[in-house]
Amino acid sequence: LACNAGIIPLLLGSQGQPMDIGRKTRTFPAGIRRTLVARDRGCAFPGCGRPPRHCDAHHIKHWANGGDTSVDNAVLLCRHHHTLIHQSRWEVKLVNGIPTFYAPDWLDPLRKPRRNPINTA
Repeated sequence: LACNAGIIPLLLGSQGQPMDIGRKTRTFPAGIRRTLVARDRGCAFPGCGRPPRHCDAHHIKHWANGGDTSVDNAVLLCRHHHTLIHQSRWEVKLVNGIPTFYAPDWLDPLRKPRRNPINTA
């Protein structure tokens, strides 16, 4: 019975806001988005200054590839950088909880980690 029940693992934050809703839904609920806004402060792509209201929540490990809808698998990106991540070889990872970007090897053969200073202020 539980195999087909559609059970949703739900991790709540200290104030009852959802922080991880597993794979049941692709969209980010308001609680996760608020946490991303507090952490990323806008588009997390290096050098971008777009404010949170102009950003999408992006699954770092794509939802279609098994990624969870959670704070630990998300980053705020403006539409331009969201499209760039999906259509190029740029990569994003959370390193010590901070979004860190890696350029494609044709652009940076050393693939030096890059961060937006707004995330470390």
